[in-house]
Amino acid sequence: MKKNNHIKVGELEIPADYFKLDEEDKKEICSFLLDTILNILEKELNPAAEKIQILNFLLESSIMTNEMDETYEVAAVLRDIKKLLDEQNN
Repeated sequence: MKKNNHIKVGELEIPADYFKLDEEDKKEICSFLLDTILNILEKELNPAAEKIQILNFLLESSIMTNEMDETYEVAAVLRDIKKLLDEQNN
């Protein structure tokens, strides 16, 4: 299988005990991370850009990359962020 080239756009640091937290605390962390990412996109992208669509693409790509790199914990947090984004936009 051909491995895709990837460009690193940032790092995601999660609390070491993230997976021991209750759902409400996880949601609060993911909400903070989502807001932070959206603020960065707002500053960096053309105002006409579809930020939610771009963020969805970035999250999906990052999930796949982290799974390929076997960093499943980060992939799980990214999935939680994507789920929250989907809930907010549906």
